[in-house]
Amino acid sequence: MSLRAYPKFQSVGRGRLCSYWPALGMAWMLVLATGVEGKSLSGIHQEFLKTKLEAVKGSPENQHRLGVLYERGLGVAKDEVAAAQWFQRASDLDYAPAQYALARCYRAGRGVSANPEQAVKWFRKAADHGLADAQNSLGFSYQMGLGIPADPIQAISWFQKAADAGNAAAQNNLGYCYKHGHGVAADLVAAVAWYRKAAIGGNHAAQNNLGECLQAGLGVAKNPNEAVTWYKSAAAAGLAEAQDNLGFCYFLGQGVERDYAEAVRWFGLASDQKFPRAWVNLAICHANGYGVPKDVVESYAWWNLASTELERAARARDDLERLMSPAQVAAAQKRARKLKSRLGGH
Repeated sequence: MSLRAYPKFQSVGRGRLCSYWPALGMAWMLVLATGVEGKSLSGIHQEFLKTKLEAVKGSPENQHRLGVLYERGLGVAKDEVAAAQWFQRASDLDYAPAQYALARCYRAGRGVSANPEQAVKWFRKAADHGLADAQNSLGFSYQMGLGIPADPIQAISWFQKAADAGNAAAQNNLGYCYKHGHGVAADLVAAVAWYRKAAIGGNHAAQNNLGECLQAGLGVAKNPNEAVTWYKSAAAAGLAEAQDNLGFCYFLGQGVERDYAEAVRWFGLASDQKFPRAWVNLAICHANGYGVPKDVVESYAWWNLASTELERAARARDDLERLMSPAQVAAAQKRARKLKSRLGGH
């Protein structure tokens, strides 16, 4: 029916592979960290001025806070270069939160030229101070070979430190490592235990991963009802893979009453986030009239879009085209161009 496996490592920051934090959630966390919650625009600007005054005097805490304000455009025009400069000043004073922030800048090329080696350097400094987010990110660097030779044993070591400190992203990463045997002997029961810790801690990727284990009975007794509960939590937070998985449950009637229309709705939400597996599922639904009117033209368009990412989708599109009239093919290609213009590929 659809593909079911994607990498799920996390390093707190931005990006699906390296992290999962809803954009609004991360921005709100930074608002809390800078002490501007609930303040008016003029109040936020005054907070910026006060922070800058203390930063200039040499306070590493305020230098870091000022960098965050510049990074997010809170009380001042957004300026990623200035943010990185203030993170650097605080990092040179051995302030761990700034070292972590600077490392993220080097990893993403935000305000500085991307430099994976420098990212690892500053992640390590912050990790050595016991900052759990940095420990997790250093583990991610070892796991993926970013700025340092890949070393799954070292990755596990740093993930474990962060996970023991309660870092949900690291707990999710440990779950993945135990599930797939990366740097540690495969242990599905341990994988589920770590996924569950992270899921309870609010990590949406872990909620989805736990749902997949519960749905398939991996390391835990099959429980499609609980799987759906976790999928719903992650899907409501905007995680595309969970939205697609939830749609799949509605399609199959696993853990919920079968509802093709609801399946299509969730596939649609995932597809809007450029999730190729959802494009495949929409193509199948339109081809067969599941939850939508049967429409080979629309099905062709979704298969065509998915073909930019998945070889089997191209074969399915070509097989469908042989059953269509020339007029249908022309209409389908026009519709495909519109979909590609709106969603494109990765």
